[in-house]
Amino acid sequence: MALTATLALAALVPGPAAALGRDIGRLGPLPWRPHGDLPFTVDAAVFPDSSGFRTEVYVRIPPTTLGTATPDTFGVTAMALHVRLRAGGAIQDRDQVVTGSAADSATGFGKVVSYHFLSRPGPLRLRVRLEDSNSRKRGLLYVGRQIARASEIEGDLPIPRAQMGRDLSNLAFLWPAPPAADDSARARDAAGLPNPERMYGLYTSDLLSMFRARSPDLRPWHWVARVLGANGTPLMERDSTSDASRRLEAIARLDVSTLPAGGYDLEVKAWQEGDAGALARRARFSIAWKPESWTTDPTEIEDAVHLLLGGDDEESFTRLEPGERERYLDDYWKARDPTPGTAENEALREFLTRVEYANRTYSRTGLQKGMFTDMGRVYIRYGVPDEVLHQVIPAGDETLDEVLDEIARTESRPATDVRQPGPGGDIRPFEVWVYEGVVPTPFEADPRQKGAVRRRKLTFLFVDEQGFGQYTQRYSTE
Repeated sequence: MALTATLALAALVPGPAAALGRDIGRLGPLPWRPHGDLPFTVDAAVFPDSSGFRTEVYVRIPPTTLGTATPDTFGVTAMALHVRLRAGGAIQDRDQVVTGSAADSATGFGKVVSYHFLSRPGPLRLRVRLEDSNSRKRGLLYVGRQIARASEIEGDLPIPRAQMGRDLSNLAFLWPAPPAADDSARARDAAGLPNPERMYGLYTSDLLSMFRARSPDLRPWHWVARVLGANGTPLMERDSTSDASRRLEAIARLDVSTLPAGGYDLEVKAWQEGDAGALARRARFSIAWKPESWTTDPTEIEDAVHLLLGGDDEESFTRLEPGERERYLDDYWKARDPTPGTAENEALREFLTRVEYANRTYSRTGLQKGMFTDMGRVYIRYGVPDEVLHQVIPAGDETLDEVLDEIARTESRPATDVRQPGPGGDIRPFEVWVYEGVVPTPFEADPRQKGAVRRRKLTFLFVDEQGFGQYTQRYSTE
């Protein structure tokens, strides 16, 4: 069974409970992705225009979001997309309903929408909200309240500053235009589909980037576009020359089919004949070759990575682009493959199996994924216990008090804070898991620790504090 690293971190994870994901403030470089129930991606570019500047906003609704949208009685989904651009004191709003069906969730591009705004030099603030219209709660209990599945993001857009008295826009990434549905000039002349993910590879290996420049001088333009790898190493380039003009509008096309998954920089330099220097812009993009990198909800991947990475590494991972994540996870599991010479990675397969079991067995509907419960975490780290003591209605000599007395006699680590004060025996439900002999090394351990580590014993005590079936770890010798 051939399984990818990205699939291991996403496909077996049940979806989160409905919620409003709202990310506000300093979001860092574009593209932006809100953390919420309806993932989407936002990118933008500011172009010099005859009337000042034009800001273009691009929104991608990925297949995973389309696939989880609520259908109406005819099987049609409706997602309300609201975009607001604040330029100084002026506010411009755009509203659109994006409709679809189950078939729309099968492609890697999903739905891509673009908006154009006239703007002037100065701060720009962008807000984008996506709402599942068919999920809106209705009835007397919800009169005056808007309750629906939605995600929202808001932040300040980076403004391209003038260089040497000239303007060069941000770099806008494009996917090649889909085949024309008719013979109209508009369909034939379409430059491309906006690419808010800035991602290439599996579905298209043609990197397209559009940029515009403006100058007070009437002279020929020259430009060069380079793909840069690690440490700024040039990997490929494309250049061109245009006739004398005060404006330049160009699209750089580069074939990235030979590049592996990962993150890269696109650098564009433009100048007019006779200039002593060049205008320059640089932007990050990524290359991904696995379907899961294109179609999986990024937050689901982040959920599983939480089980595998420490705090600093996890935070760094969340800032990676899709292709960079694919490369990182490929390297992660390759380092843990016990039999590199075979087609299957047994460590990856075992991780998949344990995550699937934890989510199926320990999840609490609408509250918590099984992989994040205390029992789920221990199971994913160590697998099936060698011994399990489970008491739902403890009585006699099988109460929690008796178990704690046994721990006090046999273990060097005390469990004094577990006991429940008060008269009578402690009859809270509990489970004790024991691992003895050869205990497998957890997946997140240093891969140089090959095989298994022999330990005397690992003991875990889980207690159902409230009697509702939610077991909390109260003691361990881990």
